Amino acid sequence: MIVTDPNRPDNPIVFANAAFTKLTGYANEEILGRNCRFLQGPETNRYDVARIRDAIERREPIELELLNHKKSGEVFWNRLLVSPVFDRAGVLTHFFASQFDVTLERDKLVRLQDDLAVRGREVARRKVELARTEERMRFALKAGRIGSWTLDLADRRLEASDICKENFGRNVADPFGYDDLLAAVVPDDRERMEEAVRESIAGHGDYDIEYRVRTPSGEERWVHVRGQTFYDANGSPVSMAGVSIDVTERRRVEEQRQLLAGELTHRVKNSMATMQSIAHQTLRNAASLDEARKTLDARLASLAAAHDALTRESWEGATLGEIVERALQPFRSGSARRFTVAGPQVWLSPRASLAFVLALHELATNAVKYGALSNDAGRVVLDWGLDEGRHLAHLWLRWEELGGPPVAKPARNGFGSRMIERALAMELGGRARIEYRPGGVVFTFEAPLPERVS
Repeated sequence: MIVTDPNRPDNPIVFANAAFTKLTGYANEEILGRNCRFLQGPETNRYDVARIRDAIERREPIELELLNHKKSGEVFWNRLLVSPVFDRAGVLTHFFASQFDVTLERDKLVRLQDDLAVRGREVARRKVELARTEERMRFALKAGRIGSWTLDLADRRLEASDICKENFGRNVADPFGYDDLLAAVVPDDRERMEEAVRESIAGHGDYDIEYRVRTPSGEERWVHVRGQTFYDANGSPVSMAGVSIDVTERRRVEEQRQLLAGELTHRVKNSMATMQSIAHQTLRNAASLDEARKTLDARLASLAAAHDALTRESWEGATLGEIVERALQPFRSGSARRFTVAGPQVWLSPRASLAFVLALHELATNAVKYGALSNDAGRVVLDWGLDEGRHLAHLWLRWEELGGPPVAKPARNGFGSRMIERALAMELGGRARIEYRPGGVVFTFEAPLPERVS
């Protein structure tokens, strides 16, 4: 420490203890009588020096860290505390100053600041990288129509992304809590869904399930949900997180595929009966055996072509008129009056074309076996049209059998009847209905207008 006398010119040092001489390297005789600015050098901060001078002029204490120089030229950081000393009359008599070498602390601080700066740059870099990753993730989720969700298990608080809400038929602005989700699940699937959640939590396994949901508009959808459970340090479950995706279209395709597989089995079993009916009808109306042979060959070839159309995956679609012609060709008798067909040109997608071939072929088969085409007098009226008076144009089709044997509603619907109603309704999203009227079967179908597939 040192003591200076402000009442003498240039406020010289009048006392310096041994610790000060040891710190600075100066002998006592080199210190006394000098202003302490001799410890300053070119690296000393001029602003800090001005602060000291100002405090002395105002007779106020000051504390700061100043870069000083030892006698050897070595720099050191000096934590300086300067205080004025007054006598009992309040007259300033001296300044007392203590010094502490804080070079090591300052060096550590500089290293810490440098390290902090490096870490700050690394944090900034990682934030940018994380933001890019999150942006890519958001794009992937949006492009794949994949919703994300988190569930707090303590209070059952569900947070769902916009796409997740849309997968469940909700508007983005609508509230969508866990109770809303449970209410949306079709009752037959709800217990299975909740059991899957319990198993994931208890077994530390993935949550992976598909179930049906009912949207507020009444639409039934299939949703695939995947997630996992997260636990605290004690192993207690705290939350779940995962994704959801609307798989209604895939489920519809799978159901259609199963339906077609069942139809193939049904068709194989029914094939001989159908060909026998066609052969009987041909022989009954043929004028000669040779004519019967040619007619039968043509009809069997048409039947084979219709079957071929059912299994061709690369079919690019066709007009409804072409589909009707292909489906009914094997069943046309020698008289064109057996079928009355009329309707505008309507383009069908490949799957819609296949569904119409299946339904019309089944209707015609049943007509040959049991209905209007099972005798000589019956006939079928088939027409279709467009109802453009709605927000979306609708296609309607009507199949009506006349002049056949009396019809009674069967005790139960067979596979063929279920296939007729479900194939079209499922594929085109419309309504199909079969009525067993005494005068003949009437089949009606209505759906939004199918778009042409280029």
